[in-house]
Amino acid sequence: MSSLTVSATGYGPSGAYTLNGGGVTRFSGATKATPEMMARVGGGDSAFQQQMRIAADPNAVDPAVAARSRAVQAHTVFRQGGQVVAAVWRDGQTQMSNGLASRLDWTALERQTASLPDAQRRDVIAAAIAKQLGGGVQVQRYGDSGAAPTRGAVIDEQAGANRAVRGGR
Repeated sequence: MSSLTVSATGYGPSGAYTLNGGGVTRFSGATKATPEMMARVGGGDSAFQQQMRIAADPNAVDPAVAARSRAVQAHTVFRQGGQVVAAVWRDGQTQMSNGLASRLDWTALERQTASLPDAQRRDVIAAAIAKQLGGGVQVQRYGDSGAAPTRGAVIDEQAGANRAVRGGR
């Protein structure tokens, strides 16, 4: 990984910044989109309009992003009493209750796994979760290849279990 050194000589009201050996870049406030700008970026395009609606609504979800997220397969799924309590996904994300997450020493895990390849990193995190959950946990390890449940399927399973506990509500 390389790094860039930034010179803050122009820092302040002028808003100028330079990268060492580079030119000055001035940052200005936002510009209101004109009809000409909208035409240049495809303002009449329905995909562009959908993205603009999503950007305007902080609670909106881009269907394509949601579909990609739900399609990610599991690396390891942890169950207690037949219900999913945690998961490590092949994209490196984890899913667990706040109580379990707060019991893990994430700083130590980050330090311990920083130089590891992604596959080994997921293995170490899965081992830490299993250790924290103790002996009553069922661990289903799928690894980094082959068939595995998707994040969407696991989320749907959890939602079904939650509805059952609430009497179908």
